Amino acid sequence: MRLVQQAGAIVVRRRKDGPRVLLITSKRNAEHWLFPKGHVEDGETLEETALREAEEEAGVRATIVGPAGIMTFDYDDESINVHYFLATTEDKGRPEKRRQLAWCSFEEAMQQLTFPDTRALLQEAWSLL
Repeated sequence: MRLVQQAGAIVVRRRKDGPRVLLITSKRNAEHWLFPKGHVEDGETLEETALREAEEEAGVRATIVGPAGIMTFDYDDESINVHYFLATTEDKGRPEKRRQLAWCSFEEAMQQLTFPDTRALLQEAWSLL
């Protein structure tokens, strides 16, 4: 199995009624809600990748707050490690083609996120706010 490094961002926008977390749908399956993430490009740090992916997939420019955890999963013949970072933004965003975007309260996000691993990451990241 080939090991692949990716990075992603758990992006939060503060609002008067409380913080909201950014969720997007997967390109492969529009029913899957997750955080922006993707492959690390040559010469790029994990943090730079997380910020680039948030901008490309969701149209938000964000600032890293700190590390939020690592998620590992297998896909086809690859073992994928995704390094997530907690980030903040003031942007409302605009989703990439073939994606939807939602700003959710913590409770809404915990219900909307498709995978248990991403819910666990959000739970841990929320404590850093």
